[in-house]
Amino acid sequence: MEKEQHEGLLLILFGCIALMLPFLREWQLTFIVLAFTAGVFIKCKRPSRSLHLCSAVLTLAVLSWVLRLPMYIVGASIAISVFGSFASSTVEPSHHIKTVPGSVLFLIFSIISAFLVGSWTVAFIDSGDTFYQFMFFLATIGAVTGAVLKSIPHKTDNLTIPFGSAMAMWLFAGFGYWVPPFQVMLALALTLTIGYISYMANTADVTGVLSGTLLGVLIIIFGSVKWFTILLAFFILGGAFTRYKYRYKEALGIAQAEGGARGYKNVFGNGLVALVLAVAGGVWGWHVLLIAYLGAIATATGDTLASEIGETSKTQPRMITSFKRVKPGTSGAISPLGELSALVGAILIGALAVLLGMTELHMIIVAPILGGFIGVHIDSLLGATLENKGYLTNHSVNLLATAAGAIASVGLYYVLV
Repeated sequence: MEKEQHEGLLLILFGCIALMLPFLREWQLTFIVLAFTAGVFIKCKRPSRSLHLCSAVLTLAVLSWVLRLPMYIVGASIAISVFGSFASSTVEPSHHIKTVPGSVLFLIFSIISAFLVGSWTVAFIDSGDTFYQFMFFLATIGAVTGAVLKSIPHKTDNLTIPFGSAMAMWLFAGFGYWVPPFQVMLALALTLTIGYISYMANTADVTGVLSGTLLGVLIIIFGSVKWFTILLAFFILGGAFTRYKYRYKEALGIAQAEGGARGYKNVFGNGLVALVLAVAGGVWGWHVLLIAYLGAIATATGDTLASEIGETSKTQPRMITSFKRVKPGTSGAISPLGELSALVGAILIGALAVLLGMTELHMIIVAPILGGFIGVHIDSLLGATLENKGYLTNHSVNLLATAAGAIASVGLYYVLV
């Protein structure tokens, strides 16, 4: 009880610091937080959640002093960690237990408090009406990033939440790109609703819902709803075919764990490259980035269908490097059914892009389809070599394969068009 009271007092103190930011210089903030950190270190004598929070805020204070990290971002990140965490703790029995209601409360209070504190920090500067719209945009990104970090099981959430949310806001502040609050809220509501449906259908866990929400919001904002629809198609197909003959795959010991519910590692492994391409497409507007985006999603879709359907093949698969027969589910194994499934998955993504009017039905769409199919085989090669030797995980292989599929699609685009 004493420890909880101590942490609660510390949250109040940092909440007060956030409200004092308009009257503090960077060096003053640094020394105040340094004094807090020293006091907590002396009292705790070993790492604790309180010390993690002090260390994170101290790092942000130093960055604001040395690298000119904007004070409004420092204040917003403190607000996310303090007020968001407090709100979620009212419905979650322990900070180790993450629930959907707790995550929603975290998001709501984080967005509101980050916006208010960030706006308050520059309230004495003639920043104009557009700044408040810009601040709401950043607050939403920071809050969703904080929610993702909070949902991931680890012991240093008080360190990662403020630091991670600040870095995310700083990154997107550098782009100078924003959309009105109404569009931000529509994107957040849409992606959260889809995430909740996925959670109820047991195709995603809490970390998968929140990381998918982060990807979805950013892709809608920087790309469009059509770009998001392409990503959503991948997740729907992946979730559906993960359940395909699940009992059979489970009996063989090759089924997805947790009943097929996907987590943050799967979301980022398959979607991070697409996110980077969508953000770049929104900032620079190059058409070739759309081709790369489609190639990355086609790779992820083709690979997932090749795995989930190919594993049920009655024909024993062969290793892609040696063509020796191996057990179903072996990384790097291929089969005729898996090859057909991979091609169909890539074609489905290309066909959906045409139906949505994102590209025309001629040689242009051939590039991401073939690029995605190439990416699937790069995934198999990496799985047969680096993954089987323990140098890479399945999720890092997916990340590299989607990048390769995107690059291959761009190369084919310039060759074919």
